[in-house]
Amino acid sequence: MRVSPLYLFFFILSGFSTLAAAQGCPYPSTVRYVDGHFQGADKESPWISQTMNGQDLVETFVGAIFIPRESGERKRGYLEKCIYKTVRGNTVALRFGPARGGGTMSLAETTHWQPGTDVFGQPTFQCEDRQPDNCAFTFEAAKR
Repeated sequence: MRVSPLYLFFFILSGFSTLAAAQGCPYPSTVRYVDGHFQGADKESPWISQTMNGQDLVETFVGAIFIPRESGERKRGYLEKCIYKTVRGNTVALRFGPARGGGTMSLAETTHWQPGTDVFGQPTFQCEDRQPDNCAFTFEAAKR
């Protein structure tokens, strides 16, 4: 079987674009306390926490929670939050903020995301791992 070099080029290119779309929660070392809340270090970062009193330092990544659009669905939903612990023992939840506007999220193909339910019985996927990259997801911006 002979494969066209042009076809092969586009096949490889599409594989790289899929890999480039995978994201993870920010590493603890890149989370900063700014103006009463935590956020990703980059000013354009879409990650932001609830308002918190007192400056603190994020020490460890705890995990992440994904809410599927339908029970058990990994391809559509949204990343509810990335969870961290601070030096003082406080919990920080970073959410994928409004800087990105609408879009679709899906879970990356990894065994770190496990199905579960929240305290209200809502289906979730939970990732409990110390490495944010292991809790990977993809984000596709809304088409305008």
